[in-house]
Amino acid sequence: MSQKVSNTKLIIGSIALLLMLIFVLQNMEVVSVEFLVWRIQASRIIIYLAIFLIGFFIGWIGRSLHRRK
Repeated sequence: MSQKVSNTKLIIGSIALLLMLIFVLQNMEVVSVEFLVWRIQASRIIIYLAIFLIGFFIGWIGRSLHRRK
């Protein structure tokens, strides 16, 4: 049963990653992002990937902290 759940999670994760990659590749123009006092100009692909990685690491840290309880 655990193997089936692992395979399902892998398939869903792979599909989500593929969809995100397609979305990012279609939005490659340079944009300006303002956050508090910072202003960054970068390709949308860089902005989206940075946001994705930040969310991934926040989720990973949250899950790690939750497992310790």
